[in-house]
Amino acid sequence: MPDYSRPWQSGAFGRGNGTGFMVGKGLFMTNAHVVANADRIYISPYADSRKIPARVKYVAHDCDLALVEVDDAEAFADVPCLAFSDSLPKLEDTVRAVGYPIGGSRLSVTRGIVSRIESVPYSHPRNIAHLTVQIDAAINPGNSGGPVLMGDKVVGVAFQGLLQANSTGYMIPMPVIKRFLKDVEDGVYDQYVELGAAFFPLENPAMRQYYKLTEEPVGVVVSDIAQGGSCDGVLQVGDVVMEVNGCPVDSSAMIELDGERVQLEELAERAFRGDKMQFSILRDGKPMQVTATLKAAPGRSVNTFYYDVQPRYVQFGGLIFQPLDLNVVAARSIDVKNYLVEINNFMTRGGSLKKKDLVLITEVLPDEVNARFAGNVTNSMVSKVNGVEITSLEQLAELLYPKDGKRPDYTVIEVVGSDRPIVIDNSTVDAANQRISAGYAIPAPARLK
Repeated sequence: MPDYSRPWQSGAFGRGNGTGFMVGKGLFMTNAHVVANADRIYISPYADSRKIPARVKYVAHDCDLALVEVDDAEAFADVPCLAFSDSLPKLEDTVRAVGYPIGGSRLSVTRGIVSRIESVPYSHPRNIAHLTVQIDAAINPGNSGGPVLMGDKVVGVAFQGLLQANSTGYMIPMPVIKRFLKDVEDGVYDQYVELGAAFFPLENPAMRQYYKLTEEPVGVVVSDIAQGGSCDGVLQVGDVVMEVNGCPVDSSAMIELDGERVQLEELAERAFRGDKMQFSILRDGKPMQVTATLKAAPGRSVNTFYYDVQPRYVQFGGLIFQPLDLNVVAARSIDVKNYLVEINNFMTRGGSLKKKDLVLITEVLPDEVNARFAGNVTNSMVSKVNGVEITSLEQLAELLYPKDGKRPDYTVIEVVGSDRPIVIDNSTVDAANQRISAGYAIPAPARLK
Protein backbone atom coordinates (compact mmCIF):
# COMPACT_ATOMS: atom_id res chain seq x y z
CA MET A 1 0.00 0.00 0.00
CA PRO A 2 1.62 3.30 -1.06
CA ASP A 3 2.27 5.68 1.83
CA TYR A 4 0.80 9.07 0.96
CA SER A 5 1.81 10.49 4.34
CA ARG A 6 5.49 9.68 3.58
CA PRO A 7 5.35 9.63 -0.21
CA TRP A 8 9.07 8.98 -0.66
CA GLN A 9 8.80 5.64 1.18
CA SER A 10 7.82 2.35 -0.44
CA GLY A 11 4.77 1.80 1.79
CA ALA A 12 3.58 -1.23 3.73
CA PHE A 13 3.33 -4.77 2.38
CA GLY A 14 0.49 -7.15 3.14
CA ARG A 15 -1.62 -9.86 1.61
CA GLY A 16 -5.28 -10.56 0.99
CA ASN A 17 -7.57 -12.81 -0.95
CA GLY A 18 -10.68 -12.59 -3.05
CA THR A 19 -12.67 -14.61 -5.54
CA GLY A 20 -12.58 -14.79 -9.31
CA PHE A 21 -14.26 -16.80 -12.06
CA MET A 22 -13.08 -17.89 -15.48
CA VAL A 23 -14.51 -16.04 -18.48
CA GLY A 24 -12.02 -17.19 -21.14
CA LYS A 25 -9.00 -19.46 -21.51
CA GLY A 26 -6.76 -18.56 -18.58
CA LEU A 27 -8.74 -15.32 -18.10
CA PHE A 28 -10.54 -14.52 -14.86
CA MET A 29 -12.87 -11.72 -13.80
CA THR A 30 -12.64 -10.25 -10.31
CA ASN A 31 -12.90 -6.89 -8.55
CA ALA A 32 -10.35 -4.14 -9.10
CA HIS A 33 -9.99 -3.76 -5.34
CA VAL A 34 -8.89 -7.41 -5.05
CA VAL A 35 -5.83 -6.76 -7.24
CA ALA A 36 -5.26 -3.04 -6.61
CA ASN A 37 -1.61 -2.17 -5.81
CA ALA A 38 -0.70 -5.84 -6.18
CA ASP A 39 2.97 -6.77 -6.48
CA ARG A 40 2.26 -10.48 -6.94
CA ILE A 41 -0.96 -12.30 -7.79
CA TYR A 42 -1.66 -16.01 -7.52
CA ILE A 43 -4.80 -17.94 -8.41
CA SER A 44 -5.62 -21.24 -6.71
CA PRO A 45 -8.08 -23.62 -8.36
CA TYR A 46 -10.97 -24.82 -6.22
CA ALA A 47 -9.87 -27.53 -3.75
CA ASP A 48 -6.30 -27.26 -5.04
CA SER A 49 -3.26 -26.06 -3.06
CA ARG A 50 -1.36 -24.86 -6.13
CA LYS A 51 -0.77 -21.13 -6.55
CA ILE A 52 -0.64 -20.23 -10.23
CA PRO A 53 1.10 -16.89 -10.99
CA ALA A 54 -1.15 -14.34 -12.68
CA ARG A 55 -1.11 -10.72 -13.80
CA VAL A 56 -3.66 -8.00 -14.33
CA LYS A 57 -4.60 -7.69 -17.99
CA TYR A 58 -7.21 -4.93 -17.68
CA VAL A 59 -8.39 -3.01 -14.64
CA ALA A 60 -11.18 -0.46 -14.23
CA HIS A 61 -10.88 1.19 -10.83
CA ASP A 62 -13.80 3.49 -11.58
CA CYS A 63 -16.23 0.54 -11.71
CA ASP A 64 -14.25 -1.96 -9.57
CA LEU A 65 -13.73 -4.65 -12.21
CA ALA A 66 -10.60 -6.39 -13.48
CA LEU A 67 -9.54 -9.17 -15.82
CA VAL A 68 -6.62 -11.28 -14.57
CA GLU A 69 -4.64 -13.65 -16.80
CA VAL A 70 -2.73 -16.68 -15.53
CA ASP A 71 0.68 -17.63 -16.88
CA ASP A 72 -0.28 -21.32 -17.12
CA ALA A 73 -3.72 -21.61 -18.69
CA GLU A 74 -3.40 -25.42 -18.85
CA ALA A 75 -3.65 -25.54 -15.05
CA PHE A 76 -7.32 -24.63 -15.53
CA ALA A 77 -8.01 -26.80 -18.58
CA ASP A 78 -10.80 -28.63 -16.72
CA VAL A 79 -12.44 -25.48 -15.33
CA PRO A 80 -15.50 -24.36 -17.29
CA CYS A 81 -16.04 -20.74 -18.28
CA LEU A 82 -19.13 -19.16 -16.82
CA ALA A 83 -21.62 -17.56 -19.19
CA PHE A 84 -23.06 -14.10 -18.69
CA SER A 85 -26.76 -13.31 -18.66
CA ASP A 86 -28.14 -10.87 -21.20
CA SER A 87 -30.21 -8.83 -18.77
CA LEU A 88 -30.74 -7.49 -15.28
CA PRO A 89 -32.50 -9.66 -12.73
CA LYS A 90 -35.90 -8.45 -11.55
CA LEU A 91 -36.99 -7.52 -8.06
CA GLU A 92 -37.62 -10.63 -5.93
CA ASP A 93 -35.58 -12.88 -8.26
CA THR A 94 -33.49 -15.45 -6.39
CA VAL A 95 -29.72 -15.36 -6.93
CA ARG A 96 -26.68 -17.19 -5.49
CA ALA A 97 -23.40 -15.56 -4.45
CA VAL A 98 -20.41 -17.89 -4.77
CA GLY A 99 -17.01 -17.18 -3.22
CA TYR A 100 -14.52 -17.59 -0.40
CA PRO A 101 -15.64 -15.26 2.42
CA ILE A 102 -13.96 -15.06 5.81
CA GLY A 103 -14.82 -17.82 8.25
CA GLY A 104 -13.44 -20.80 6.34
CA SER A 105 -11.27 -21.95 3.45
CA ARG A 106 -13.86 -23.88 1.45
CA LEU A 107 -16.19 -22.55 -1.21
CA SER A 108 -19.30 -20.80 0.12
CA VAL A 109 -22.67 -20.37 -1.55
CA THR A 110 -25.31 -18.00 -0.17
CA ARG A 111 -28.77 -17.48 -1.57
CA GLY A 112 -30.57 -14.15 -1.62
CA ILE A 113 -33.41 -12.15 -3.12
CA VAL A 114 -32.96 -9.10 -5.33
CA SER A 115 -34.31 -6.31 -3.14
CA ARG A 116 -33.29 -3.07 -4.89
CA ILE A 117 -31.85 -1.80 -8.18
CA GLU A 118 -30.42 1.71 -8.18
CA SER A 119 -27.26 3.79 -8.62
CA VAL A 120 -25.11 3.99 -5.49
CA PRO A 121 -21.48 5.03 -4.88
CA TYR A 122 -18.94 2.24 -5.35
CA SER A 123 -16.70 1.95 -2.29
CA HIS A 124 -13.49 1.35 -4.27
CA PRO A 125 -13.45 4.61 -6.26
CA ARG A 126 -15.38 6.17 -3.32
CA ASN A 127 -16.98 9.04 -5.19
CA ILE A 128 -18.41 7.42 -8.32
CA ALA A 129 -21.91 5.96 -8.50
CA HIS A 130 -23.00 3.25 -10.94
CA LEU A 131 -25.97 0.94 -11.28
CA THR A 132 -26.01 -1.62 -8.47
CA VAL A 133 -28.18 -4.57 -7.49
CA GLN A 134 -28.84 -5.08 -3.77
CA ILE A 135 -29.46 -8.61 -2.51
CA ASP A 136 -30.36 -9.89 0.94
CA ALA A 137 -27.32 -12.15 1.07
CA ALA A 138 -24.21 -11.19 3.02
CA ILE A 139 -21.19 -10.07 0.96
CA ASN A 140 -18.17 -10.40 3.24
CA PRO A 141 -14.42 -9.90 2.70
CA GLY A 142 -13.25 -12.71 0.43
CA ASN A 143 -16.55 -12.80 -1.49
CA SER A 144 -15.30 -9.87 -3.54
CA GLY A 145 -15.00 -10.68 -7.24
CA GLY A 146 -17.12 -13.82 -7.05
CA PRO A 147 -19.95 -14.53 -9.47
CA VAL A 148 -23.58 -13.98 -8.57
CA LEU A 149 -25.64 -16.56 -10.43
CA MET A 150 -29.26 -16.89 -11.47
CA GLY A 151 -29.72 -20.37 -12.79
CA ASP A 152 -26.47 -21.18 -14.57
CA LYS A 153 -25.78 -17.63 -15.81
CA VAL A 154 -23.74 -14.85 -14.21
CA VAL A 155 -25.96 -11.84 -13.47
CA GLY A 156 -23.40 -9.89 -11.44
CA VAL A 157 -20.12 -9.70 -9.54
CA ALA A 158 -20.15 -9.47 -5.74
CA PHE A 159 -18.23 -6.43 -4.57
CA GLN A 160 -19.37 -4.77 -1.35
CA GLY A 161 -21.66 -5.07 1.66
CA LEU A 162 -23.57 -2.69 3.88
CA LEU A 163 -22.15 -2.51 7.40
CA GLN A 164 -25.25 -0.87 8.86
CA ALA A 165 -27.55 -3.71 7.77
CA ASN A 166 -27.69 -7.47 8.30
CA SER A 167 -27.36 -9.82 5.33
CA THR A 168 -27.26 -7.04 2.76
CA GLY A 169 -24.84 -7.14 -0.12
CA TYR A 170 -24.31 -5.54 -3.49
CA MET A 171 -23.35 -6.86 -6.88
CA ILE A 172 -22.10 -5.14 -10.02
CA PRO A 173 -24.82 -5.84 -12.61
CA MET A 174 -24.54 -6.84 -16.25
CA PRO A 175 -24.82 -3.34 -17.81
CA VAL A 176 -21.64 -2.30 -15.95
CA ILE A 177 -19.88 -5.61 -16.71
CA LYS A 178 -20.81 -5.48 -20.40
CA ARG A 179 -19.59 -1.90 -20.68
CA PHE A 180 -16.22 -2.85 -19.14
CA LEU A 181 -15.79 -5.83 -21.51
CA LYS A 182 -16.78 -3.71 -24.52
CA ASP A 183 -14.40 -0.92 -23.48
CA VAL A 184 -11.34 -3.21 -23.38
CA GLU A 185 -11.99 -4.84 -26.75
CA ASP A 186 -9.50 -2.44 -28.35
CA GLY A 187 -6.82 -3.35 -25.80
CA VAL A 188 -7.17 -0.17 -23.70
CA TYR A 189 -9.57 0.80 -20.92
CA ASP A 190 -10.80 4.35 -21.57
CA GLN A 191 -12.87 4.92 -18.41
CA TYR A 192 -16.38 6.30 -18.06
CA VAL A 193 -17.83 9.35 -19.77
CA GLU A 194 -20.14 11.87 -18.12
CA LEU A 195 -22.75 14.37 -19.26
CA GLY A 196 -21.19 17.17 -17.23
CA ALA A 197 -24.61 18.62 -16.45
CA ALA A 198 -26.87 18.72 -13.40
CA PHE A 199 -30.64 18.49 -13.55
CA PHE A 200 -33.27 19.83 -11.17
CA PRO A 201 -36.65 18.05 -10.81
CA LEU A 202 -39.71 19.92 -12.00
CA GLU A 203 -42.38 18.56 -9.67
CA ASN A 204 -43.49 21.89 -8.18
CA PRO A 205 -46.68 23.18 -9.94
CA ALA A 206 -45.52 26.80 -9.87
CA MET A 207 -42.17 25.89 -11.44
CA ARG A 208 -43.91 23.88 -14.16
CA GLN A 209 -46.11 26.86 -14.95
CA TYR A 210 -43.07 29.14 -15.02
CA TYR A 211 -41.40 26.88 -17.60
CA LYS A 212 -44.68 26.65 -19.58
CA LEU A 213 -45.11 22.93 -19.00
CA THR A 214 -48.34 20.93 -18.83
CA GLU A 215 -49.51 19.04 -15.76
CA GLU A 216 -48.12 15.85 -17.27
CA PRO A 217 -45.05 14.87 -15.13
CA VAL A 218 -42.45 15.23 -17.86
CA GLY A 219 -39.29 17.34 -18.06
CA VAL A 220 -36.41 18.53 -15.84
CA VAL A 221 -34.50 21.80 -15.89
CA VAL A 222 -30.73 22.09 -16.45
CA SER A 223 -29.34 23.64 -13.25
CA ASP A 224 -25.58 23.57 -13.92
CA ILE A 225 -23.08 22.72 -16.65
CA ALA A 226 -19.41 21.87 -16.16
CA GLN A 227 -17.09 23.92 -18.32
CA GLY A 228 -15.19 21.60 -20.63
CA GLY A 229 -17.72 18.82 -20.07
CA SER A 230 -19.76 16.93 -22.67
CA CYS A 231 -22.72 19.34 -22.54
CA ASP A 232 -20.71 22.56 -22.44
CA GLY A 233 -21.88 24.71 -25.36
CA VAL A 234 -24.76 22.30 -26.08
CA LEU A 235 -27.16 22.69 -23.16
CA GLN A 236 -27.77 25.92 -21.28
CA VAL A 237 -28.79 26.51 -17.68
CA GLY A 238 -32.58 26.89 -17.76
CA ASP A 239 -33.14 24.47 -20.64
CA VAL A 240 -35.94 21.97 -19.98
CA VAL A 241 -34.96 18.44 -21.03
CA MET A 242 -37.95 16.45 -22.32
CA GLU A 243 -36.26 13.44 -23.94
CA VAL A 244 -32.76 11.96 -24.14
CA ASN A 245 -32.02 9.63 -27.05
CA GLY A 246 -35.76 9.21 -27.53
CA CYS A 247 -36.41 8.26 -23.88
CA PRO A 248 -38.99 10.52 -22.18
CA VAL A 249 -37.63 12.14 -19.01
CA ASP A 250 -40.10 12.41 -16.13
CA SER A 251 -40.23 15.33 -13.71
CA SER A 252 -37.94 13.52 -11.24
CA ALA A 253 -35.17 13.02 -13.87
CA MET A 254 -35.94 9.32 -14.39
CA ILE A 255 -36.26 7.35 -17.62
CA GLU A 256 -37.31 3.79 -18.45
CA LEU A 257 -34.45 1.64 -19.70
CA ASP A 258 -34.57 -2.13 -20.22
CA GLY A 259 -37.78 -2.33 -18.24
CA GLU A 260 -36.34 -0.50 -15.21
CA ARG A 261 -36.78 3.11 -14.09
CA VAL A 262 -33.31 4.65 -13.75
CA GLN A 263 -31.77 8.11 -13.60
CA LEU A 264 -31.31 9.73 -17.01
CA GLU A 265 -27.52 9.75 -16.45
CA GLU A 266 -27.65 5.96 -16.89
CA LEU A 267 -27.69 6.54 -20.66
CA ALA A 268 -24.24 8.11 -20.42
CA GLU A 269 -23.16 5.31 -18.05
CA ARG A 270 -23.66 2.80 -20.85
CA ALA A 271 -22.04 4.94 -23.54
CA PHE A 272 -18.42 5.43 -24.62
CA ARG A 273 -16.11 8.26 -25.50
CA GLY A 274 -17.20 9.87 -28.75
CA ASP A 275 -20.80 8.58 -28.60
CA LYS A 276 -23.57 11.08 -29.33
CA MET A 277 -26.36 12.03 -26.93
CA GLN A 278 -29.42 13.74 -28.40
CA PHE A 279 -31.58 15.97 -26.22
CA SER A 280 -35.12 17.15 -26.95
CA ILE A 281 -35.39 20.41 -25.03
CA LEU A 282 -37.43 23.54 -24.51
CA ARG A 283 -35.32 26.70 -24.59
CA ASP A 284 -37.26 29.85 -23.76
CA GLY A 285 -40.40 27.82 -24.40
CA LYS A 286 -39.31 26.78 -27.91
CA PRO A 287 -38.72 23.09 -28.74
CA MET A 288 -35.41 22.13 -30.31
CA GLN A 289 -32.95 19.25 -30.70
CA VAL A 290 -29.32 19.46 -29.58
CA THR A 291 -26.56 16.83 -29.64
CA ALA A 292 -23.64 16.34 -27.25
CA THR A 293 -20.49 14.30 -27.87
CA LEU A 294 -19.60 12.36 -24.75
CA LYS A 295 -16.22 12.52 -23.02
CA ALA A 296 -14.72 12.05 -19.58
CA ALA A 297 -15.58 14.50 -16.82
CA PRO A 298 -13.16 17.43 -16.48
CA GLY A 299 -11.23 17.89 -13.27
CA ARG A 300 -11.75 14.36 -11.97
CA SER A 301 -8.10 14.13 -10.80
CA VAL A 302 -8.73 16.06 -7.55
CA ASN A 303 -11.69 13.86 -6.64
CA THR A 304 -10.18 10.45 -7.33
CA PHE A 305 -8.43 7.66 -5.45
CA TYR A 306 -5.37 6.41 -7.32
CA TYR A 307 -4.19 2.80 -7.38
CA ASP A 308 -1.26 0.90 -8.88
CA VAL A 309 0.97 4.01 -8.82
CA GLN A 310 3.40 5.51 -6.34
CA PRO A 311 2.62 8.92 -4.81
CA ARG A 312 3.92 12.00 -6.57
CA TYR A 313 5.79 14.56 -4.49
CA VAL A 314 8.43 17.30 -4.47
CA GLN A 315 10.71 18.11 -1.52
CA PHE A 316 12.31 21.53 -1.32
CA GLY A 317 13.73 23.17 1.77
CA GLY A 318 11.85 20.67 3.95
CA LEU A 319 8.51 21.54 2.33
CA ILE A 320 6.69 18.50 0.95
CA PHE A 321 4.49 19.32 -2.04
CA GLN A 322 1.81 16.89 -3.21
CA PRO A 323 -1.11 17.14 -5.65
CA LEU A 324 -4.56 17.28 -4.09
CA ASP A 325 -6.35 13.96 -4.56
CA LEU A 326 -8.37 11.65 -2.31
CA ASN A 327 -5.32 9.53 -1.39
CA VAL A 328 -3.60 12.60 0.06
CA VAL A 329 -6.81 13.79 1.73
CA ALA A 330 -7.28 10.42 3.46
CA ALA A 331 -3.64 10.01 4.49
CA ARG A 332 -3.35 13.54 5.87
CA SER A 333 -6.91 13.81 7.30
CA ILE A 334 -7.30 17.02 5.33
CA ASP A 335 -10.51 19.01 5.68
CA VAL A 336 -11.45 19.66 2.05
CA LYS A 337 -13.99 22.28 3.10
CA ASN A 338 -11.03 24.66 3.21
CA TYR A 339 -10.63 24.26 -0.56
CA LEU A 340 -14.22 23.98 -1.77
CA VAL A 341 -13.99 27.12 -3.91
CA GLU A 342 -10.74 25.99 -5.56
CA ILE A 343 -12.03 22.42 -6.08
CA ASN A 344 -15.30 23.65 -7.57
CA ASN A 345 -13.45 26.01 -9.90
CA PHE A 346 -11.14 23.17 -10.94
CA MET A 347 -13.91 20.62 -11.57
CA THR A 348 -16.79 22.67 -12.98
CA ARG A 349 -15.62 26.19 -13.81
CA GLY A 350 -12.87 25.40 -16.30
CA GLY A 351 -9.93 25.29 -13.91
CA SER A 352 -8.87 21.85 -15.11
CA LEU A 353 -8.58 23.23 -18.64
CA LYS A 354 -5.73 25.44 -17.42
CA LYS A 355 -4.24 23.30 -14.63
CA LYS A 356 -3.30 19.67 -14.23
CA ASP A 357 -3.03 19.73 -10.43
CA LEU A 358 -3.98 21.65 -7.33
CA VAL A 359 -0.77 21.53 -5.26
CA LEU A 360 -0.59 21.42 -1.45
CA ILE A 361 2.22 21.84 1.06
CA THR A 362 1.38 18.72 3.03
CA GLU A 363 4.25 18.78 5.54
CA VAL A 364 7.22 20.83 6.73
CA LEU A 365 10.21 18.70 7.75
CA PRO A 366 11.99 20.80 10.41
CA ASP A 367 15.32 22.33 9.44
CA GLU A 368 17.07 25.64 9.93
CA VAL A 369 16.18 26.64 6.37
CA ASN A 370 12.46 26.64 7.18
CA ALA A 371 12.63 27.62 10.85
CA ARG A 372 10.51 30.43 12.24
CA PHE A 373 7.96 30.54 9.42
CA ALA A 374 5.14 32.84 10.47
CA GLY A 375 2.12 30.61 11.10
CA ASN A 376 1.40 27.01 10.16
CA VAL A 377 1.74 26.45 6.42
CA THR A 378 0.95 22.72 6.49
CA ASN A 379 -1.87 21.81 4.09
CA SER A 380 -1.72 25.23 2.44
CA MET A 381 -2.56 25.34 -1.27
CA VAL A 382 0.17 26.81 -3.45
CA SER A 383 -0.90 29.57 -5.82
CA LYS A 384 2.40 30.99 -7.15
CA VAL A 385 6.15 30.45 -7.00
CA ASN A 386 8.30 33.50 -7.79
CA GLY A 387 5.25 35.15 -9.32
CA VAL A 388 4.42 32.22 -11.63
CA GLU A 389 0.99 30.61 -11.24
CA ILE A 390 1.31 26.88 -10.44
CA THR A 391 -0.51 24.61 -12.88
CA SER A 392 1.03 21.20 -12.08
CA LEU A 393 3.44 19.42 -9.76
CA GLU A 394 5.85 18.98 -12.71
CA GLN A 395 5.90 22.71 -13.34
CA LEU A 396 6.49 23.36 -9.64
CA ALA A 397 9.49 20.99 -9.69
CA GLU A 398 10.95 22.82 -12.72
CA LEU A 399 10.67 26.15 -10.90
CA LEU A 400 12.26 24.83 -7.71
CA TYR A 401 14.91 22.73 -9.45
CA PRO A 402 15.67 24.56 -12.74
CA LYS A 403 17.60 22.52 -15.26
CA ASP A 404 20.27 25.20 -15.63
CA GLY A 405 20.74 25.32 -11.85
CA LYS A 406 20.13 29.06 -11.74
CA ARG A 407 17.79 30.33 -9.07
CA PRO A 408 16.97 33.85 -7.88
CA ASP A 409 18.32 34.87 -4.47
CA TYR A 410 15.09 33.80 -2.82
CA THR A 411 12.25 31.41 -3.61
CA VAL A 412 8.94 33.10 -2.84
CA ILE A 413 5.98 30.76 -2.43
CA GLU A 414 2.48 32.23 -2.29
CA VAL A 415 -0.37 30.23 -0.79
CA VAL A 416 -4.14 30.57 -1.04
CA GLY A 417 -5.74 32.58 1.75
CA SER A 418 -2.57 34.23 3.07
CA ASP A 419 -1.04 37.62 2.31
CA ARG A 420 2.34 36.54 3.69
CA PRO A 421 4.47 34.44 1.34
CA ILE A 422 6.90 31.70 2.31
CA VAL A 423 10.45 32.86 1.58
CA ILE A 424 13.42 30.49 1.34
CA ASP A 425 17.04 31.64 1.04
CA ASN A 426 18.39 29.89 -2.05
CA SER A 427 22.01 30.37 -0.95
CA THR A 428 21.42 27.79 1.79
CA VAL A 429 18.74 25.57 0.29
CA ASP A 430 20.98 23.06 -1.52
CA ALA A 431 22.85 22.20 1.68
CA ALA A 432 19.53 22.02 3.51
CA ASN A 433 18.09 19.66 0.91
CA GLN A 434 21.06 17.33 1.40
CA ARG A 435 20.64 17.39 5.21
CA ILE A 436 16.90 16.77 4.96
CA SER A 437 17.25 13.98 2.38
CA ALA A 438 19.82 12.20 4.57
CA GLY A 439 17.91 12.75 7.80
CA TYR A 440 14.56 11.54 6.49
CA ALA A 441 15.90 8.93 4.04
CA ILE A 442 14.38 10.69 1.02
CA PRO A 443 15.95 9.03 -2.01
CA ALA A 444 15.14 11.76 -4.56
CA PRO A 445 14.00 15.38 -4.43
CA ALA A 446 10.90 14.51 -6.46
CA ARG A 447 8.80 11.71 -7.91
CA LEU A 448 6.64 13.03 -10.72
CA LYS A 449 5.16 9.82 -12.15
